[in-house]
Amino acid sequence: MSTRLDAFRRMTLLRIAEEETANLYLRDKIMSFVHFYVGQEAVAVGVSDSLMSNDRAMGNHRSHGHYLAKGGDLRRMLCELLGKAEGSSHGKGGSMHMIDRSAGFTGSTPILGSIVAIAAGSAFEQKHNATGDVTVAYVGDGGSEEGGVYETMNLAALFKLPLLIVVENNLYSVNSKLLDRRSKEYSVEGVVRNLGLAYAKADGNNYDDVRSKATALLEGVRAGKPAVLECLAYRHMAHSAPIFDDAQGYREEDVLERRLAEDCLKKMKARLLEEGSSEEVFSDIENEIRTHVLEEIAYAVAAPYPSPETLYTDVYA
Repeated sequence: MSTRLDAFRRMTLLRIAEEETANLYLRDKIMSFVHFYVGQEAVAVGVSDSLMSNDRAMGNHRSHGHYLAKGGDLRRMLCELLGKAEGSSHGKGGSMHMIDRSAGFTGSTPILGSIVAIAAGSAFEQKHNATGDVTVAYVGDGGSEEGGVYETMNLAALFKLPLLIVVENNLYSVNSKLLDRRSKEYSVEGVVRNLGLAYAKADGNNYDDVRSKATALLEGVRAGKPAVLECLAYRHMAHSAPIFDDAQGYREEDVLERRLAEDCLKKMKARLLEEGSSEEVFSDIENEIRTHVLEEIAYAVAAPYPSPETLYTDVYA
């Protein structure tokens, strides 16, 4: 059972790893698209803390946080981002194609919404073999609007699959607002419940709320009631690349001041201070994690690339 301080530590790992990876990107060390998870850490950690060790998680184009929260290896992730042989996909997948079955992270894909259907296949295998385990699929609010997602929800309900779909609603599909894509009458809850799945909405900026609602839904998921957990969260950075995009003027609710006020790490720290933790504890955690992250980045930068002889290994078409 994770304590709140443990959760804060892992959320801090996600945050610092992303911040330092952004710095790495700016030094021209990463030659691919990168989508940062800064601001949404409470979702990945809150959901992961509700899972059992044998449960599986699957993600999308913004899955660094999902991977690390599930117990993924930071060194392997950084090596993957840099195309190195020690990467989780041997340097051939990059940021958006990570997989590490040893951590229960069974893959991510950037094709919007596609991971939900793939996760349903994983859940079907779990049900067929009566493992008692579940599969979690993370999808964004934009990706959740893909037709394949609705079809998968229908099949999941029909076959009573042990599947939890986590919709990380950060209000934008790139920079298209919700009301640019949905009618005012659109209801995620209505769609989900009418298809036969359970539904809950959580404050994605609040670890405790995410974890409690994920835990409650997962009890039903294990009993054959697939579910959707919609988490409202604020993406602090631009859709992709290590930049901030406030100057574009499309943000309304999640302006900089509100993002800072609702920051999940800030809110978690405030609660821990109320419970008796000291500022020194947080300073020590941050310093320890930043040192660790920088050491792992240095290792990944110096690590070897795959040899030419392995060009066609682990490649499928």
